[in-house]
Amino acid sequence: MATPAERRDPMPSTTYRGVVIPEWIDANRHMNVSAYDGVFDAAERSFFDEFGLGNPYIARTGLSCFRLERCVRYERELVEGDAVEVRSRIAWTDFRKIHHFHELWNLGLGRRAAFADVLSIHVDLRSRSSVSIEYPEIRMPLVRLAEAHALLPTPSGMIHRSGSPEKAG
Repeated sequence: MATPAERRDPMPSTTYRGVVIPEWIDANRHMNVSAYDGVFDAAERSFFDEFGLGNPYIARTGLSCFRLERCVRYERELVEGDAVEVRSRIAWTDFRKIHHFHELWNLGLGRRAAFADVLSIHVDLRSRSSVSIEYPEIRMPLVRLAEAHALLPTPSGMIHRSGSPEKAG
């Protein structure tokens, strides 16, 4: 079966599935913002693994991605026991920067609970400076995802960043 990075179909990648656990609930009896951050972090790591920018790549190359910006909007409460899923997509990349977008869904209600709009930058960990992604085994799946995700309707809340390319490549 093809991974999302190998397919060309226009579907967001499912990057996290779980259930809201008691430890994530705060004094207001809903999911705490730090738990949302943890879910979005896990989804982002899973998403980057899809196109090869995970821990093995970092260890092998000394290259990684840093988050430049993450804007989170909390739209609906999540409570203990809610089944959740994160759907992720590439908005664009110029191979130095990657604009990615993650939607957290309440599966029981079929409604989006929150989203994270993220801009990451590819860096050389030795020089601590930005560098372009040059490895074809990373670029190709990244382009495939970006092209497939470009066919999807733009989700509400996605930031349009000035100067962002329309497509990867």
